[in-house]
Amino acid sequence: MIKLFLAEDEIVMRDGIKKQIDWKKEDIEFVGEASDGELAWPMILETKPDILLTDIKMPFMDGLELSELVKKELPETYIIILSGYDEFSYAQRAVSLGVTEYLLKPLPPGKLLECIRKVKQKIEESRSTAEQDWRDEIRREQSDYQKQMLLRALVLGDRPLPNLLEMAEELHMNITARYYQMLLLTVREGETGRLKFSFREELAQLLDSMEGWYFFDRGEDGFAVLATGNDEQELQAQGRSLTGRLIARIQAEENLSYFIGEGEIVNRISDIGRSFYEANRAFSYRFIYGMNRVVLSGELSLDHLRQDTPGLDVEGAVTNENSREVLDEFMHTGTYEETEPFVREVFNSIGEKNLKSRIFLNYLVMDMYFSMVRFLKGMDHPADEIDQTCGNINTFMKGHVTVDQAREYLTSYLKELIQIRDSHTEKRYSRMLREAVRYIDENYDKEEISLNRVAETASISPNHFSSIFSQEMGTTFIEYLIQKRMERAKHLLRTTALRSSEIAYQVGYRDPHYFSFMFKKTQGMTPSEYRQGCGSEKEKR
Repeated sequence: MIKLFLAEDEIVMRDGIKKQIDWKKEDIEFVGEASDGELAWPMILETKPDILLTDIKMPFMDGLELSELVKKELPETYIIILSGYDEFSYAQRAVSLGVTEYLLKPLPPGKLLECIRKVKQKIEESRSTAEQDWRDEIRREQSDYQKQMLLRALVLGDRPLPNLLEMAEELHMNITARYYQMLLLTVREGETGRLKFSFREELAQLLDSMEGWYFFDRGEDGFAVLATGNDEQELQAQGRSLTGRLIARIQAEENLSYFIGEGEIVNRISDIGRSFYEANRAFSYRFIYGMNRVVLSGELSLDHLRQDTPGLDVEGAVTNENSREVLDEFMHTGTYEETEPFVREVFNSIGEKNLKSRIFLNYLVMDMYFSMVRFLKGMDHPADEIDQTCGNINTFMKGHVTVDQAREYLTSYLKELIQIRDSHTEKRYSRMLREAVRYIDENYDKEEISLNRVAETASISPNHFSSIFSQEMGTTFIEYLIQKRMERAKHLLRTTALRSSEIAYQVGYRDPHYFSFMFKKTQGMTPSEYRQGCGSEKEKR
């Protein structure tokens, strides 16, 4: 129901408007009246009307001053100005304030009601659009969460095949095929190397046009693609076409870089996890060879990569400023699964001849070790904690260290470091989630609350926030918000005599009809039926 507030200093005019219009018939709730703007203002803040009908000339605070306050605090409120002054300056200022209608007194019969009906229609159309956007957001977030669960299950292989097929079918994904391949990619922008989240929608839309190709959002880690098909050569050709289109699109925009890691083609759903692991290995090469590459695991040899990559000379991958940046970037953004191939390739890039030098090998180990210690100190984490697991560096370096021993030691140390980093990140995310949940709990009754708004309070992208929230809370942001609203609505239905429309406003819904729809969908009954059921329970007691 639309709410209307009237501010008019002429009592005859005010009573005439209030009594001559059948508000109930017009499906409008008359929520209050005042004789001037100063009296009206606190009442407007309390009632939050959808329409403010105000005279332009009133004592203490006129209609334009009141309109300015309302537009600042309640920007979605529509304002109709009544004026007995046919002056351009008034109309001009009213337009600048965002006033919806400007009517001159005396009003012809029916003119005011016609105007109110027109404004009411605008509000309902706006709400219809907003509610549709809300429904779309619910569906999208639920779909993203279900996709995350499906990708996790496919990679881990911890669910039976019928369960995987059912999960995919719910997402309208047909994963029954003869061949499968996983691709991992990232698109970064600027010198900061931030993930370009806006590329998400473009990639998702592109894959929608490719039958059997499915998109997954991995948050800050980038994007994943599952390719399915019944002809291996055709699958390879489609992959080359896709990467070509993606690269052309990325290169068309300045300051963008990319990296694509492709796993091997497998012929069982149960082997999709292996293809993902191989894609992840290929994906890890971005730390060594830089961005703007497509690496196909198993087919593109490291020697081939080096042919067109400025090789790392005798100084080694971690013995100069540039290569230390490579290690530093990995410590910031690499994953646990990428650690082993990363360290292996650091050693490979140095060359077997250089590694035969004991002095050089010891220098390499110590240089990498001190880089990792500095990183740990940056997190205020004691390095000797890892020593207890991997062994003390001084003890390790006393003996004759082989290349394999050095690689294994650094790999295990780096793995421990990544786990500590992720643990610190999880703690940071836990704090962020606590703050986000508190924000939702305190603002769930506000219509303007949204995933974007809450993500903004957490200072991260909406997609990343949605992913973290779903993983940590076991439910999507939208589902959590709806649950909070429904719990409050049920409390009000049990303990007050408020009408359903009034309760809808109090829990964040401007459209009582949509509130009733959501209540029935989530609770299995209408608000009236719920209230009657509560009454029956009270009588039994």
